[in-house]
Amino acid sequence: MSFDQKKIAVFLDGPIKNDGRVRRVIESLSEKHIVHLFYINGDESDKDLFNQSVTLHSRKKTGGWMKINLLFHLRFSELKEIFLSLNDEFDFIYCNDYPLLHLCTELKAKTKAKLIYDSHEIYIETINQFFPLIGWKSIYGNFLVALNKKIHAKVERNAVKKVDLMITVCDSFKDYFTSKLSISNIHVVKNCPKQIEVNRNPLLLREMLKLTDHDKILLYQGDINISRGIEKIANSMKYINKDVHFVVLGGGTKLNEFKVKYSSDRIHFLGKVPFEVLYEYTTSCDVGILLIESFNLSKQLTLPNKVFEYMVAGKPFITNELPEASKIVEEENCGFVINDTSRDSTANGINSAFENSSLEQLGENGYQSIVDKYNWESEVKKLIEYVDAN
Repeated sequence: MSFDQKKIAVFLDGPIKNDGRVRRVIESLSEKHIVHLFYINGDESDKDLFNQSVTLHSRKKTGGWMKINLLFHLRFSELKEIFLSLNDEFDFIYCNDYPLLHLCTELKAKTKAKLIYDSHEIYIETINQFFPLIGWKSIYGNFLVALNKKIHAKVERNAVKKVDLMITVCDSFKDYFTSKLSISNIHVVKNCPKQIEVNRNPLLLREMLKLTDHDKILLYQGDINISRGIEKIANSMKYINKDVHFVVLGGGTKLNEFKVKYSSDRIHFLGKVPFEVLYEYTTSCDVGILLIESFNLSKQLTLPNKVFEYMVAGKPFITNELPEASKIVEEENCGFVINDTSRDSTANGINSAFENSSLEQLGENGYQSIVDKYNWESEVKKLIEYVDAN
């Protein structure tokens, strides 16, 4: 190991293939430094994702009902054991998201490593996604949500005092954490694309769905579950121009249910496609869409990856009044901000977008802002400089 080369332990709750942000972080750090990834539910083929400077250590989570439903921050004892068994001196511990923060603070106390905390979302505010909140099950669901928030808000407040640098994905999250956690050492590293030259296949969806040149394609890509606006768009299709087809690309807990409920001659659920060919689909739509609903504060303040995916594909996109996404639309003139508070307003907003004569120019504006500003090389520079300097 050269004099200026650092050793970094990265912790992740989940399979690495599903997390593009963590993959990009590891790829960037491992260009110069040695990285060990400690993560949950890995696969032998994961090693093919990285260069020889990355070593992978995967285990499963442990724990019964209590640790699954309440004390989930204590479920990573096997990762702790692997880390301590290495007898290596790490310069940095890189913690991805709140569930691993308690573990990482414990490990920091046993080493000389600095702790970087990368909060991809406002995790405490997402807890309502994990429990039933309707029907008779809401009796215990609401109780568990409230109890979890109380427990983990306190755990996080105490743990961040031991963090050397906090990172998050957008300015709205930074403002929230600065106020809520009373800390100031927060950098924003947005989930901007690393690959800005993508494979284009402008006829792919039209040929697949046997559409004419006069048909228009509205594309949603991403997870298919509640609060993504998919139901809202589907229920508005009756009032949207007849030449507009709504294509839903992705997998998720609600895919089968929505497919049965909403599929029609103008609403198409295509399932999940490999990331390697995703942009071929994106570049064959006319307009992208993301109408994230404010199911919780984390979703309300988020900056979805889809914003940048549509932009790098050179496609304008429709969003609602999410503060981060709408700010980019307005500053870069790359799409449309619509009122989606009713079926009629949603349909009117979508119709107005497709009737705009400058769709191609709006898409070009978005792509140019990716080249000039919203790209991974520009964003990750802040993190690399911190690691290099410490």
